[in-house]
Order: sequence, then structure tokens, then C-alpha cells
Amino acid sequence: MELRFLLEQLRDTLREAYVKFLFWNVGGRTVDKEIIALVADERPDFLVLAEYKTSTIDLLRSMVAAGIHFYLIPSIACDRITIYSNIVPNHIHHRREASRFTIKEIRSTGTKPILLCLVHLLSKLHASDDDQLYGAISLKNAIEKAETEAGHKNTIVFGDFNMNPFDKGMLFAAALNAISCLRTAERESRMVQGQVQNLFYNPTWNLLGDFIEGPGTYFHKSPSSLSLYWNMLDQVIMRPELARGLDRDSLKIIRAAGGTSFITDEGLPSVSDHLPIVFSIDIPC
Repeated sequence: MELRFLLEQLRDTLREAYVKFLFWNVGGRTVDKEIIALVADERPDFLVLAEYKTSTIDLLRSMVAAGIHFYLIPSIACDRITIYSNIVPNHIHHRREASRFTIKEIRSTGTKPILLCLVHLLSKLHASDDDQLYGAISLKNAIEKAETEAGHKNTIVFGDFNMNPFDKGMLFAAALNAISCLRTAERESRMVQGQVQNLFYNPTWNLLGDFIEGPGTYFHKSPSSLSLYWNMLDQVIMRPELARGLDRDSLKIIRAAGGTSFITDEGLPSVSDHLPIVFSIDIPC
């Protein structure tokens, strides 16, 4: 079985140079069957779950029984995020961690090292805009410390930001500073009050609205006078150093897997209160 698994990995590597990432906030629900169907359909290299409350070992065993060979990647201080990967764990090194994020460095032969920052930030339902902005600033500082320690800025951040792409925590220079235009992110050096602020590129802007298949990953009908209804809380942002490797067609919201729909007849999330997102990126040599 181990030899067959290695041959499958080699065949996949030869067929496609991209690394595929899948994220889903499962909302604390028991959805192992849906997770396995999702992984079987999408074949990600990294499966990242938020609010997964069931047995991580039982899920790992169920995936192996279904022919999906993953490793469970341990966390130290962050129990909000569960990580599985088909990359051998000794290539995944811990960098920094807090209760709402974990930063890992991936060092594999033949590719540049990358930093993966996986997040589940403060919810709008329980925090003010100022609280979210403060959390984003703290996250940005942790990322930049990890980049300094690692000696590179090959950084990808994804997960449940609990903010929309246009919120302060995503856009403020001292926070995540994540903009919608790659050419601008590559070209510009943002100087604010005498201090250089590094930019992220946020391709998730392109998933907002209903010109594609759906307008967001999270639906909330607020009784207040301002209600967006649909929100794009689950996002990926990346440094310009990596962004040219993004397969734009791969970035999408998942609405069904294995013949099971994740939405109601009205188009609202049903299996969890969030919909999963997936994307692939070519890691340069």
C-alpha cells in the first residue's frame, strides 16, 4: 500500500506542478462524510478545517480507508484550526502560533520554501470593527516576524478572516494591507507616515458578487439598517512574490461534492454556515 501511495504521489507530481489548498469552516458540525467527498473530488495537498470538533484521528482513519493518504499536522497553541496534508511532516516546520492563527514553513526539495499562515479570526458577531482591526494588526506583525526568521516573503495566508475584503483589517496599511490588483501590489512600495508597509495581493475580491456561481461563502441577514446579506469571509491573500503562480481558474467556492449539495434550494449554505474555498498555486523552484 505504501509503494502504491508513493507511485500515486509521483504520478500527481509529474502531471501537475501546482500545490492545491482547500479550506472549510465546518461550523462545529459533524460532516466527516462531506469532508471525505470534498477531498476525493478536489484532491488537495492541504486540507484545512476551522471549528472541527469531531475526532481528528477518526477522520484521518476514514480518509485512509477511502484511499486518501494524509498526515495530521500538529498545532501547539491553536486548537481552532485542523491541518491535514499529503506532504511528509518533516518538511513542515512550525514558525509562530496563537489561538487564532498558526504559521508553518514548508521546505521541500526542488521548490522555494513557503510560509503558510492559517487563520480563524474574530467574528463580526462577537467583536467590533476596532477589535477586528487590532487582531489583523497583531496577525500582520506575527507574519512579518515569521518572514524575518525564515529569511523570505513567500507567504500565503488563508482561512476564515471573518472580514470582507473591503474591511479595515484587510485594507489598512498597518494591518493586512491586502489589495485587489496584483500589478499594483508588485509595483508599489507603500510608504505611510514614513514607514514602509508590505502589501498582500487578495484575489478573493474576484469571488464577490453573483456574476460567477454565487456571491460569497457566508450568508447573514442582519436586522440593522446595513446588511450585506452575502459575505466573503473565507479568503486567501499572498505576497506578490508568489502571486504570479496562482492558477486563477482554480480559485473558487465549492457548493457540492460527491453528489451532495452544500446549499439549499434557495442557494444558502446548508451543511455548514460557511462554504469551502479551494485554490492552486505553482511554487517556484
